[in-house]
Amino acid sequence: MFIIIDGIDGSGKSTIVQIWKDYLAGEGNAIFDLKHYWQTTGKYPELEETRAYDFIFSCEPTYTGIGKVIREELVKIGADYSPRAIVEAFSLDRLVLYNKIIIPLLAGGKIVIQDRGVSTSLAYQHLQNPEFTYDKIAEFTGNKLALANRPDHLIIAKIPAAKAAARISNRFDKNDNAIFEKLDFLKKAAEVFYSDEYQKIFTDKGTKIHYLNAESEIDIMKQEAVDLLKKLINQA
Repeated sequence: MFIIIDGIDGSGKSTIVQIWKDYLAGEGNAIFDLKHYWQTTGKYPELEETRAYDFIFSCEPTYTGIGKVIREELVKIGADYSPRAIVEAFSLDRLVLYNKIIIPLLAGGKIVIQDRGVSTSLAYQHLQNPEFTYDKIAEFTGNKLALANRPDHLIIAKIPAAKAAARISNRFDKNDNAIFEKLDFLKKAAEVFYSDEYQKIFTDKGTKIHYLNAESEIDIMKQEAVDLLKKLINQA
């Protein structure tokens, strides 16, 4: 099973992912955290290193190779890179991730849970430059591969853009100063994520869309997040 969680910046995705990790580990499952591995080693793991794990947690962009360049350079405020360069970079990072990790793991029967993905590129990069239509973005090699291996479930963390912006401004441990974190952009991106046109890209391919209320009190959000994950796993 392949699950992607997405939504605007500040929607609580990282918190939800951590809730899921804690729940699964507490149930005795072996968790492999790709983000931690990338940050620790600066490289991809060999597939053999993941075989003993029940659940693999991934994220995009990655933290190695082109993914690291995206995070540290391409999407920073003040950076002067063309929308095409950004689309190409995300697509290339995704191409490597899917070929080396996602596709082999899914073929091996693993459950992969990922923070962001091609779903983000379709939402964000179209807003950066309307000339990049959904169809045009989908034609980039890494994006085409990701859509051919679409998630079984796309979970959208739902929150008003103003609340998301307030969360971002109050962060002390993480503030990427990224172009995607500004209120005007967040409002437009939220509309895209919730739109029928956007979601149809995935539902037409068999993906099931779920909303998760990300503005609830933490205890309520924690319970709702765990309940949803348990429901999806039971369907596997």
